[in-house]
Amino acid sequence: MPRRTATIVLGILLLAAGVLLLLEVTGLMGAVGVLWGLLFLAAGAAFGVLYATDPSKWWAAIPAGTLLGLGVLVLFDEAGVPGSQQWGGALFLGGGGAGFAAVYLRDHRRWWALIPAGVLITLALQALLTTAAQQEQAGGVLFFVGLALTFALVAALPTGAARNRWAWIPAAALAVLAALIALEATVLLSAVSYLWPLALIAAGGYLIVQALRRRHDAPGHGPAPGSGSTSNAARDR
Repeated sequence: MPRRTATIVLGILLLAAGVLLLLEVTGLMGAVGVLWGLLFLAAGAAFGVLYATDPSKWWAAIPAGTLLGLGVLVLFDEAGVPGSQQWGGALFLGGGGAGFAAVYLRDHRRWWALIPAGVLITLALQALLTTAAQQEQAGGVLFFVGLALTFALVAALPTGAARNRWAWIPAAALAVLAALIALEATVLLSAVSYLWPLALIAAGGYLIVQALRRRHDAPGHGPAPGSGSTSNAARDR
């Protein structure tokens, strides 16, 4: 999109926002929520066109996804769609996550965008699950599973350079946390809290024993020089 066209689009959006605010303040607009939703959709579409037509404007995918999700949320809420207040937040978060995912898809060298994309999409799914199942524990498991998958994707997907093998470490740790929460392993977690100090005590004791053993076996701690000849001289007397 040329700079002039982008400036015109931005000016139109600002003008529309000002008119909507004025109508809302004066009380002349009863269905201002619908117009706000349409304005958000228009702004999101404008950023989407900017992202699609200009490869250098990769950042436009982020506000595009966020504004499109927000616009749909506002319109659904104004239309009275059942459950929109419960899962509307998930729609907004999912839109933002999709925007970050589009940043990575445009250029794999921007692999960092996978992390906010995975976090936002995970939060969206967690909000849906918590609302539908009314189980906070299930939402917690899904949260850590989503984060583990996010870092696994960071490690496995191409980056335009070397693979991010370090990401397997947080992926494995988060997967273990998800498994512990899923198993409700409070007793196991308590046992793990005791294992660390016991392991440190064992490691410290091992180091001390090894140090004393090396000191005992050192040549300097053998019989003193000349002690054998002194004993023989004493026996001869």
